[in-house]
Amino acid sequence: MITGKAVRLSAFEKRHLEKTRTWVNREDLAGFLDRARPVSEHEHSRWYENIIERQDCLFFAVETLPAEIAPVHIGNVWLWNIDTRHRKAELRVLIGEANGQNKGLGTEAISLLSQFAFKRMNLHKIYAYVLDTNPRARKSFEKAGYVLEGELKQDRWQDDRYIDVALLSCLAPAIK
Repeated sequence: MITGKAVRLSAFEKRHLEKTRTWVNREDLAGFLDRARPVSEHEHSRWYENIIERQDCLFFAVETLPAEIAPVHIGNVWLWNIDTRHRKAELRVLIGEANGQNKGLGTEAISLLSQFAFKRMNLHKIYAYVLDTNPRARKSFEKAGYVLEGELKQDRWQDDRYIDVALLSCLAPAIK
């Protein structure tokens, strides 16, 4: 478990599955996740079994604090395509609960997982692909210290048109 000021990142478990499936099936969030069709319960169960076996990804549930109150699962944050040879990984985040959005909780989750990746996993670079249709996500990454590396022009097909994708990254802090 990784604890911050307003959220904690806890191991992604079966108890987090149903809420996650609800979020990925919501039309307003599916586009941000590059989902073109609904996810069935069976498909979601198979996805979970697959990710817990993989060595190139690391999933966390984002839960609210304080600890005195039962934590509420508001989203997920994960490292994807972990490349130990080149010491880099992609970071993805989803704050699915509306009451968890626009409060800086996604930014804190990004920061916490980035720090974990640099300090505990010895990664050098974390990067993110952010759709131009999701300016809130871009702002969260930038507030967490990510900078624009480039724009992938007309990279994704969404809502009957091509959209651009920003490539953002953060490098490990220099060791002093």
